[in-house]
Amino acid sequence: MADALGPLEAHARHIRRLIVRLAATPAGCHLGGSLSLVEILVALLGRVMKVNPSVPGWEGRDHLILSKGHAAAGLYAALSGFGFFDSEELVQRYNAEGSRFTGHVNAKVPGVDFSTGSLGHGLGLGTGLALGYRLKGLSNRVYVICGDGEMGEGSNWEALQVAAHQRLSNLTVIIDRNGGQNDGPTESILSQAALADRLLMFGFEALEVDGHDLQALCQALEAPSPGTAPRAIVAKTQKGAGVPMFKGKGPHYAVFSPEQLRRALVSMGEIP
Repeated sequence: MADALGPLEAHARHIRRLIVRLAATPAGCHLGGSLSLVEILVALLGRVMKVNPSVPGWEGRDHLILSKGHAAAGLYAALSGFGFFDSEELVQRYNAEGSRFTGHVNAKVPGVDFSTGSLGHGLGLGTGLALGYRLKGLSNRVYVICGDGEMGEGSNWEALQVAAHQRLSNLTVIIDRNGGQNDGPTESILSQAALADRLLMFGFEALEVDGHDLQALCQALEAPSPGTAPRAIVAKTQKGAGVPMFKGKGPHYAVFSPEQLRRALVSMGEIP
């Protein structure tokens, strides 16, 4: 599998460059949590999911719901990297007045099925969508990405109960376990320790992986299901991953000056 991952690793580097550039747009972006998502998005869009960038609304597609919708910069960068739209349009129009590339995920963007941003809503949407496909006898799969801080929302645990009770094996939940949220470290605000154990007790097949290891992510996402339970993957990540000057502690939100952009790219080895 290692050789096959080379193109995906190149995609991840390209996507990170785009995210950093979006932080240098006039409104900036949610940087740390967008960078922590990159390998998760690359594994899904580049290998695991059935998607067609030329026909984003293709009926046979799998669905990706980014419940932590403030990380829109990461999702948009990934979608552009896989050909859903032009990356330069994204850089020029990101969070601009009247733009479809809003600072929280917007369903007007090709490849996005649901607008998100109010935390705790995406998993309910994904559970309903997966149940609908199961009732229709269709094979479409649904992937929902939540933040670890977002798991403090009670609505997520209600949706998890429904998904487990309905045996929605076509649903996969990925939790971006980067340890940080808007107000500080997740563990000092509301501990999300033992997430995999809690998900297992709720009736999920629960796995824990390194969220920056593409091989481990792909194996976890593609592993044959031992039964009919939905799958949950706790992906251990770092805010600001891939930008060495952050040392795993990237800012929650950033508006870069030209000099800060230059320094970030230099630390990534992208420009002299």
